[in-house]
Amino acid sequence: MATTDRRLGLTLIELIVCTVIIGVLAGTALPLSHHFVRLQKEEGLKASLRTMREAIDRYRDLQAKRNPALGEDACFPPSLEALVQARVLRRIPRDPMTGQEAWRTISTTDDPAVPSSDLANVFDVRSLATGTARDGSPYSDW
Repeated sequence: MATTDRRLGLTLIELIVCTVIIGVLAGTALPLSHHFVRLQKEEGLKASLRTMREAIDRYRDLQAKRNPALGEDACFPPSLEALVQARVLRRIPRDPMTGQEAWRTISTTDDPAVPSSDLANVFDVRSLATGTARDGSPYSDW
């Protein structure tokens, strides 16, 4: 009987092919994960802005209902902390782009194009992030 010479293991070519395949898969997965993380942060920013803007509107409506003699500007909260104190917002959300609870506030007397505010009240909020979104718009304009 002839003995068959069976080798166990992989040849060098098989190892190289497997390494190349793993490298290609890893190379495509990394950019996709960065894209996914950026998308999640953008969605989080939109949700945080929506939550705070709805809280500002609720605060304004409550103030107008409690004291109808107040002018429109006086019904807006004096600060973001006032939203928490009035219990229309549990806490000031964190900006996913900057990782901080700091936001740019715009009052009713501010020009939205000017980056500084007179801090008279809080009419709107914007992100302090300096980057741009996937659509090319700056996060600070959202």
